[in-house]
Amino acid sequence: MSKIIKKQIKRSMPVLLICLLINFTAVGLLFNVKFNINLASFSNLTTRWWSEASADTASSTVTVKNAAPAFTVNPAESPVSSSTSPVNVGGTLSFTATADDPENNSYYLTVCSTNSATPGAGGGQPTCGGVQFCVSPLTGDTAQATCSYSNVADPGAESRAWYAFVCDNHGSEPACSSANQGSGDSGTPFYINHAPAFTVLTTTSDNKDPGGAFTVTASSTDADVQGGADTLTLSVCSTNSWATSTGCAATTLCTGTSTGPNISCQFNTAIPTAHGAQSYYGFVKDWHEMPSAANSRTSTYTTNNVAPTVANITLNNGAAINPNIKNAPNRVVWATSTSVTDNNGCGDVLGATSTFYMSNAAGGANCAANDNNCYRVAAGNCYISDCTGGSDTIATVACTASLAFHSVPTTASGTNPYAAYNWITAINAYDDTTTGSATSSGVELNVTSALEVTELTIPYGLLQAGQNTGASNATTTVVNFGNSPLDSDLVGTWMTKAPDVIPENNQHFNLTNFTFPAGTAISSTTPQTAAINIARPTSATDLTSPVYWGMSIPAMTPSGDYAGVNTFTAVFFGTGNWN
Repeated sequence: MSKIIKKQIKRSMPVLLICLLINFTAVGLLFNVKFNINLASFSNLTTRWWSEASADTASSTVTVKNAAPAFTVNPAESPVSSSTSPVNVGGTLSFTATADDPENNSYYLTVCSTNSATPGAGGGQPTCGGVQFCVSPLTGDTAQATCSYSNVADPGAESRAWYAFVCDNHGSEPACSSANQGSGDSGTPFYINHAPAFTVLTTTSDNKDPGGAFTVTASSTDADVQGGADTLTLSVCSTNSWATSTGCAATTLCTGTSTGPNISCQFNTAIPTAHGAQSYYGFVKDWHEMPSAANSRTSTYTTNNVAPTVANITLNNGAAINPNIKNAPNRVVWATSTSVTDNNGCGDVLGATSTFYMSNAAGGANCAANDNNCYRVAAGNCYISDCTGGSDTIATVACTASLAFHSVPTTASGTNPYAAYNWITAINAYDDTTTGSATSSGVELNVTSALEVTELTIPYGLLQAGQNTGASNATTTVVNFGNSPLDSDLVGTWMTKAPDVIPENNQHFNLTNFTFPAGTAISSTTPQTAAINIARPTSATDLTSPVYWGMSIPAMTPSGDYAGVNTFTAVFFGTGNWN
């Protein structure tokens, strides 16, 4: 404004001077004042004013604004996403770019969902008009900037456009470049991979024996189609622990792949495997290592309870059985199986029962208990051993039976009608619901012949020398103590009262009452058979036969008490009564 005023004053000077001269002249005439004017000086003055008024100067001004940085290296995704290599939802995608700023300012790289970016006030970080995927730290001029989009969101679509900007940090006039979307696969858009859906996990082929094949099926789908249908992988684990990179933390039961809506895989259980339901866990991922959000799902497979199998049974170590005689302890006989196998584990075998029986017994191993031909052995007399647990499937079972003296013999003795048969044993091993059985090879049960005489003495009573018992008989009772028909041989000794004797043959015996001297005389050297023909016993009830005795006292025999011994020997009567 001061320059303009100055110019106006210069232009008005001649007029001012003329006015002043006129005024001064007038004043001089009025008041007779005399002015001396130097016209030369005045002339110089007016010339100078006119010269200054005819030419002048003006200064120029301009304001230069801050310029935005420019991309020197286009923005690019790192790693590059594509339809066949997308970034997973929830994953991380980085962007890189290089920019040059005219004033060498540092800059920010920002990536936006729309073509809109605003520089930050005071040189701070810029913002986006839409979603700001990422913004880099402040980066030096011409250096590469990097920003990362963490926890990539799910927009629903499989790709998303992006716009990159570089904005400087100018303190008063920050500026952003135009948008740049890169080029090629590393340029916009970025591709997004979605997690597969996983709804159901089930055992579609279930209830198998140990070692059987189970099939597991996962109902799983993947909606992504860009780059082709995703291949989905199912992992079935024994525990609820799995990672996309390493798989099952414990045992991997099976894995399967599919591009369809269902994925199946198959596994075989081990032998042994305990019966019942076992849990497993399923995990699904796609071919981009994206796990399903529904992981993990659990289900069960059921291993059947299988019956124990019994083998290698021996009865009495394979040897013939020798029963004890009556009134002796019963013969304890063992039956052993060294191979009781349970594929659920030998520890699954809870116990065993057994039957010792003659091969012709009605019902076989299910025969009715009878001390002649069928012994039912309860679990308390069967013993399990040699099972170590763990992976052991085989145990040993031993059972005992206590055989009565009259158990039916099966040897080919005399006319034994049971010689075509033998004795066998069945062992039944059981778990909580099932039973396995097997039988041994047959062994013979031997014939026994034994007797007992009930009376301790043969009381002939009081006789005089030269007399005999006549029709008055002493009686002895023979009891069959064996398991076969019985006769008896008899021998006797002289009856003595030292130094006097009564010869043994003065004693006679008979199987019925008799009158001496009838009957059979006994000998001390030659056994005499008493054909008592006692039948084979079938119970503990005594089967007996009497033997009647009479004797004579030689004449001149001194008086006194005479004693001797008559011996009864059991004789197998093979053609007797076998019942």
